[in-house]
Amino acid sequence: MAGEWPKLTLRKAGVDLIDCDHKTPPASEDGYPYIAIPQLLNGRIDLSDARLISREHYIEWTRKAKPVANDIILSRRCNPGETAFVPPNLEIALGQNLVLLRSDGTKIYPPFLRWLVQGPEWWEQINRYLNVGAIFDSLKCADIPNFVLSLPSIDDQRSIAHILGTLDDKIELNRRMNETLEAMARALFKSWFVDFDPVRAKSEGRNAGLPKLIADLFPADFQKSDLGEIPAGWSVGPLLNQARLLSGGTPKTDRVDYWNGYISWASAKDVSQCGESFLVATERTITTMGLEESATQLIPAFCTVVVARGATTGRMVLLGREMAMNQTCYALTSTCGTPFALYCQFRHSIDDLLHAAHGSVFDTITTSTFANSVVVLPPTSILEAFDKAVYPVFRRILAIEA
Repeated sequence: MAGEWPKLTLRKAGVDLIDCDHKTPPASEDGYPYIAIPQLLNGRIDLSDARLISREHYIEWTRKAKPVANDIILSRRCNPGETAFVPPNLEIALGQNLVLLRSDGTKIYPPFLRWLVQGPEWWEQINRYLNVGAIFDSLKCADIPNFVLSLPSIDDQRSIAHILGTLDDKIELNRRMNETLEAMARALFKSWFVDFDPVRAKSEGRNAGLPKLIADLFPADFQKSDLGEIPAGWSVGPLLNQARLLSGGTPKTDRVDYWNGYISWASAKDVSQCGESFLVATERTITTMGLEESATQLIPAFCTVVVARGATTGRMVLLGREMAMNQTCYALTSTCGTPFALYCQFRHSIDDLLHAAHGSVFDTITTSTFANSVVVLPPTSILEAFDKAVYPVFRRILAIEA
């Protein structure tokens, strides 16, 4: 079908490119979301980690480029080609290296534009015009209007946008359900391992409401540590005291026999764009030969994988299946057999790890970042009890995402 549709450049199709200001405003405690490259996630704008800017700076930063509904935010650098659509009634300002694509409606139905910039033809154009740099790849503003894409009729665009939008709404509903489920698991982790609620309950004689199994596991008093008061008998130390760090690699890209096999191969892009708790599918796959003759290795299911460098450093997922990965990521596997406790611990500790990360252009998590981390280390018996409690929750999440 796409081969039968007429092809037009974005310029001739009535799509304008609007560049943003190439400077960064100071952060504010309240105000308007400032969208940077990490906020472009899986075709949507992720506001969870967006910093805020004042109204004064919002007005200044939107004089040149003010996003409106159905605009497409496009990253020109770091993750060139990544996009997110602007939903109605969202007031945001754009960060550096982002541009807006806006249809005038003559050739492209504005709500259809978000789907047009996600297909194979879009990525063919990205690869054609990509400028490979020593530090990061980029796109030139002058090249983007020359992208050539196949366009169905306006009526067909309306139908396609309606069908895909309906499916996307269902996907978004599942995503929110999974967010709620994961939030439940992380709330229990915080109660046990951050706020130490069962210990406080026992120390204050309020342990009658605790299940006997849980009450028996936790001590009734506290001890001093480098991280302040922690439950008696617990310790503090590097995260790697209860986990093992695994690295990845990339088979030679000029070896055809290394690629398009049956082994999923996760990149920083896959992890960053996942938008879910579990990563179950990857953009690229490798062969058994590619696995055996490169530095990559098979990472077990339920390992935690984190992006270690680049604009999306700190993004993490659980692996929903066994797969390989590249060298821009690290994987953590629990040495206690408690992968979900490890994932929640890492989620809780990531801000401190990022603060300790370093890099000349972007933050970089290194092996020493993990080795020098200091976290609370509960006894294995309590970690096992936690994993047993949240196992059905994470299984439910995986069933929805798979």
